[in-house]
Amino acid sequence: MDLQDELQRYKRVLDEKHYETIRLNDENSKRSDQNLDLRDRANELEKEIEILKLQRADNFREIARLKDLNDQRVREGAEQTDRLKATDYDLSRV
Repeated sequence: MDLQDELQRYKRVLDEKHYETIRLNDENSKRSDQNLDLRDRANELEKEIEILKLQRADNFREIARLKDLNDQRVREGAEQTDRLKATDYDLSRV
């Protein structure tokens, strides 16, 4: 009888271990899926960061181009003013 009781007890322990293993495998599977989702999201965010870096570089180039254009227009305006002054001077002499 003692051996039968001991055998039953070991079977219960074994069943408990088996169910615990199944539970842990399920939990591991869920966390693995969660981990994959987080890695996918991290990859997406890295791609977005790269896109934003490229846009930022384009914006800086555009700003530099517009500054150069503005400087050119300022020089042209100064030249126009100088020509106008010279023309006014010539008119006043005449």
